[in-house]
Amino acid sequence: MILKDIELENFTNYEKEKCFFSENVNIFIGDNAQGKSNLLDSIYYLANINSSRGNKEKDLIKWGRDSFSISAHFLNRIGFNKVEVNFINKKKEVHINSYKIEKKREYIGYLITVMFSPEDLNIIKGDPSLRRKYLDEELIATDIEYFLSSLKYRKILEQRNKLLKEAYRRKINDHVMEAWEEQLVKYGTIILQKRINMVNKIKTIANKIHYLISDNKDNLNIEYSTKLDLEFLNKNDIDLFKEKYFKKLVESRNKDIERGYTSIGPHRDDLEIEINNISGKKFASQGQQRTVALCLKMAEIEFIKETIGEYPLLLLDDVLSELDKKRKNKLLEAIGENIQTFITTTDLNDINDDLLKKGKIINIVEGRII
Repeated sequence: MILKDIELENFTNYEKEKCFFSENVNIFIGDNAQGKSNLLDSIYYLANINSSRGNKEKDLIKWGRDSFSISAHFLNRIGFNKVEVNFINKKKEVHINSYKIEKKREYIGYLITVMFSPEDLNIIKGDPSLRRKYLDEELIATDIEYFLSSLKYRKILEQRNKLLKEAYRRKINDHVMEAWEEQLVKYGTIILQKRINMVNKIKTIANKIHYLISDNKDNLNIEYSTKLDLEFLNKNDIDLFKEKYFKKLVESRNKDIERGYTSIGPHRDDLEIEINNISGKKFASQGQQRTVALCLKMAEIEFIKETIGEYPLLLLDDVLSELDKKRKNKLLEAIGENIQTFITTTDLNDINDDLLKKGKIINIVEGRII
């Protein structure tokens, strides 16, 4: 994928700016609070139709304005495309090649990003939600079935949790609860299958990268962690797995009523990460954490390439200053010429000379692209 240009109007601190990009490396440089990350977020927004920082659309409008728009031209395996997003009168409209997108599923796979931010450096020791987010972001971006199953799973989960809270105060018909649990099993199983398939692929790629970065010293292992018994899922006996999954939900129902939420399922799962057979979450040093985070992101890129046949856009938001010289160089070396990359930094000393020679430097000053 290649992003040719982007045009912003009243987006965050940008009034009206247009920027053309190099097909290789693009370096956004400027002091803090000038708009470098906002420009990067606009690229992420075009790909995902939401902000990388979780901001609501109304919070993305430039102060004093009442709407914003983002448009861009990009090249993917389908061909040359134009995407436009307008947020006006509290409503969002998305057009791809002048065709109005009614539902997000119609847009999935057109433009895909992998973003690496300082938050990702906490992926090893941080909350399990960060590791689930790591899996979900790219599966949602590349797999329509996963996207739809995730939406349905969340709605059904909300309904079961609502019933659990009601059951704490009054008797609930078991048949009603079972009907929702059957649906939870149906879509939860799809999510689990696809997550485990992704983990099985990325762990091999990540371990190869990790072994090289650690000077052929450390082995990295990643396993999917869940309270459900995966034996029959791994044997592809889906019906028996669903039967066991449903039974587990029924068995946990009374305790779930006391808790007020569903305690098992993909929404509670995690990744177990080990370095030389030792838990990374419990014992990894800060340097090891950063190395693993780096490897996971690079493995994510290769997973997407294998899945859809082309590389995504790589967005690096102020991470070079967080990495030591060795890891910084390893990251930059791992960026191949076929991966269009966007980097934010306050200092070009973070970037090696080879990358500077083949990259485009874009200066950002108070919401202006210079």
